[in-house]
Amino acid sequence: MREITIEMACSINGMIAKENGSEEFLSYRGWEIMIEFLEKYDVLIWGRKTWDSILSSEENYINDLKKFNIIILSNNKENKNEFSNVTYCSSIEECLKICEKFKYEKIFISGGAIINNAFMERQIVDYIILNYNPFVLNEGIPLFTGNYFENKLKLENIIKEKDDIVQVHYKVVRK
Repeated sequence: MREITIEMACSINGMIAKENGSEEFLSYRGWEIMIEFLEKYDVLIWGRKTWDSILSSEENYINDLKKFNIIILSNNKENKNEFSNVTYCSSIEECLKICEKFKYEKIFISGGAIINNAFMERQIVDYIILNYNPFVLNEGIPLFTGNYFENKLKLENIIKEKDDIVQVHYKVVRK
């Protein structure tokens, strides 16, 4: 049975990046947390902007990801795939078909706001895990952006992490 989790690092008011896409306010511990979670999942799904951000960062980030299956959602028809563990697709439906084909049952989504929103509006997300960093931005990229949706959440766990990060686990309540 398929299980979909969204996990994101954000400011305490839910911003995942500054308006220019910069994430330097986020603790490196957030990256480590994501890598630890990926050990328990079949595939990581990212949007192209998030992937491009990783590709332009330090090589150790890329090296951390080489052992994980990754799907990049992108409308760009000229995606170049230099990695055997990375698959590109152009829609949520295509992404889910790829997951079904490769029997990816535990799906991990970690960015960005448009991808998070697209999965939530389809009512197919089971869990949301937020890593609140001790920082406030009054402008930036929110956790979700796109078409309107709403969901009730049930609190499952709160963990005080290193670097003053508060990790909050929610189950998405189905209507």
